[in-house]
Amino acid sequence: MSIIDTIIGTLAPYDCVSCGQEGRVLCSHCVMALPAAREQCYKCCEPSSSGSTCSACSQAGSPDFVYAATMYQGAAKDLIGWFKFRGAQSAAGIMARRMKIRPEQGMHTYIVPVPTANRRARVRGFDQAKLLARELSRQNSMPYISCLGRIGETRQVGMSRGKRLAQLGDAFYVKNPSHVRNAAILLVDDVMTTGATLEAATLALRKAGVAHVSAAVFARA
Repeated sequence: MSIIDTIIGTLAPYDCVSCGQEGRVLCSHCVMALPAAREQCYKCCEPSSSGSTCSACSQAGSPDFVYAATMYQGAAKDLIGWFKFRGAQSAAGIMARRMKIRPEQGMHTYIVPVPTANRRARVRGFDQAKLLARELSRQNSMPYISCLGRIGETRQVGMSRGKRLAQLGDAFYVKNPSHVRNAAILLVDDVMTTGATLEAATLALRKAGVAHVSAAVFARA
């Protein structure tokens, strides 16, 4: 969270987007009231333990599991809107506390943000996925590394899964492959819609020699 956001939160505290209580952009009571997302395969939506990808959907670009804390609706959708479009950077800490971390057994897991398109980050003044990933790293005492780069600026909101996949193509690349070769990585993003972005990022990591790739998102559409 930026110094400016901290000052604003102190001098002019946010009202809860759900109940209107002054103090935080989403108060503790309303955070606890967010409905938990069902554990399921991210692609076919069939129930699966810990959100693991089922064998029928597993392919080179598929994360080992995708865990979503809640659904992209109601207070969760409003919270993300304030985070991404109204500069409420304190929302990152609130979101991170609701997200579950499942490191690979016996492996050193890096938390890696899915980078936002550069133009979007410039407009907002920050990359929301990086803020969220840093909060997860801090709260869970896990190492953070921003090893993914992104090429391309096209907005994807409203696109079908097929169009997203075609557009993303080789949008992601690994900056220093030797730093993450044979590692376990937990990708972090705020929202998952079709899963195409996570697949493109996963494929880039696997091509760079990463051993295990999973993902955690705050909300699933």
